[in-house]
Amino acid sequence: MSKTSEKDRAKDDEDLDDEAESTDEGNDDDEEEEAKATAARGRGHGHAHDDDDAEDDGAEPEDPYWWAPHAVLSALVLIGLLGFFGIFNKTPLARLAAPVAPEPDEHEHAIAAAPPPAPTPRPAQSAQAPREMFGAKHLLVMYKGSRRAPPTVERTKDEAKARATEAMTKAKADPSKFADVVKEYSDEPGADKRGGDLGKFPKGAMVPEFQAGLEKIKVGQVSDLVETAFGYHVILRTQ
Repeated sequence: MSKTSEKDRAKDDEDLDDEAESTDEGNDDDEEEEAKATAARGRGHGHAHDDDDAEDDGAEPEDPYWWAPHAVLSALVLIGLLGFFGIFNKTPLARLAAPVAPEPDEHEHAIAAAPPPAPTPRPAQSAQAPREMFGAKHLLVMYKGSRRAPPTVERTKDEAKARATEAMTKAKADPSKFADVVKEYSDEPGADKRGGDLGKFPKGAMVPEFQAGLEKIKVGQVSDLVETAFGYHVILRTQ
């Protein structure tokens, strides 16, 4: 029994070794086939890469529309700048896009059609009161240094005053002969020809001293001596 069993176990071990060897051989065959397939795929990829490299090495044709993206970009930039400066606000499209004001109702039309109120008349300004008018004749005795005295006048101020007092006395004695007194005593140029007549003039036309002396007397009267920068005056009021 023991010998038979030992033989059977030995035979079983040999069978197991044969199966293992066959399995190893099968595995080796599978590995070889897989390696061959991998190599074949590698060669296929290598050929594909070679074909791509060959295509890359060839000169590609130039795109005739290469400028199109640049033109579009430039146009967009230009439109943006024009919009920033408000150019489009002046175009007809901008006017069309502008909001339309609502139409006024009939009441507003009636108000718009109504004529504006007449301006309120201002009260008429009162006419300026006419200035008081005066009339006079006069004689003038100058002295050296008085205003507008001609070079021929050499008398002093005291001498001029004494001469004017003498003329005043004669004029008051007979006012009707005032023109004769003027011819005899007055130093005013042309006074002898017009009798010292100054005509008519408004108040304030003469120097203040002359105006004050004139207002002190009545029409037809002869004044006392009136001193101004021109010399000494004797006045006969005519108006």
